[in-house]
Amino acid sequence: MKTALECMACYLRQTLQVSRIATDDETLQLAALRRVAGIITALDMELTPPENSVAVYEAIADITGCRDPYLNLKEQSNRAALAMLPECEKKIAGSADPLMTALRFAIGGNIIDYGAMHSFDVDAAMEGCLKSTFSLDHSAELLQKLHGLGKNGRILYLADNSGEIVYDSLVIRELVDMGLSVTVAVKSGPIINDALRADAGVCGLQEIARVIENGTCCPGTPLQSCSQELQQEFYEADLIISKGQGNFETLSETDVEIFFLLTIKCSVVGAHLAQISGTPEDALSGAGELVLYHHRGNKQSHA
Repeated sequence: MKTALECMACYLRQTLQVSRIATDDETLQLAALRRVAGIITALDMELTPPENSVAVYEAIADITGCRDPYLNLKEQSNRAALAMLPECEKKIAGSADPLMTALRFAIGGNIIDYGAMHSFDVDAAMEGCLKSTFSLDHSAELLQKLHGLGKNGRILYLADNSGEIVYDSLVIRELVDMGLSVTVAVKSGPIINDALRADAGVCGLQEIARVIENGTCCPGTPLQSCSQELQQEFYEADLIISKGQGNFETLSETDVEIFFLLTIKCSVVGAHLAQISGTPEDALSGAGELVLYHHRGNKQSHA
């Protein structure tokens, strides 16, 4: 997905939001805005929005001196998700389709995104995700693929945000219980509220799955910039599950088959997904629609 004109205003919005979290000094906040205003005039519009955002966030960190402004919010998100985990586990255990229920919780958890939104109602999202109709629903294909994999089939799970990764753990535990081997990829350094290795540790993922870093501080998975370890896992996995908008934006045009799980929080992302999936654009307006999208790459696996 290429960077759109609308992204320019979004970078400035994020700059003001982040700089206000990082510092109370309005002089530094203004300096950050001016620096980013200069940066966005020279961005490569052929790159994806997450790739271009790296320079934006580096500039903010350089000026404010704060490398992880969302640290406290990330910790709060993890604690809140952990508090909800027992109830989620209870509903999964009592469900006729535990894996699908876990997937719904994971997709609903994608609302926790401080880059796309500065406010959101997690409780409402987690309650609604069990009842809502997906705006794009390839869940039957995903379930068929997963159940068709033999024991020790290799799954690469691309994590997105802190807090959200706690809900991802529900899916990953279901996959492990099926006998599948799961590798979870997190970011290598702070960027917005994206999950790091420490966030995976909060919900014990390292005890049931292999956790790796993708080698970048990009809020997505830009393959060419990722570590050799991530690229090897990506191309050797039997199935890839990708969480969130940032991963979708960086991987939506790859040749590899991917199942994308996300909540649409941006009209530009919604329009792009509608175009490549053949979905009516008004069905993906960016108002929090739940999506499970099968990107077939070159494998043409649609039943």
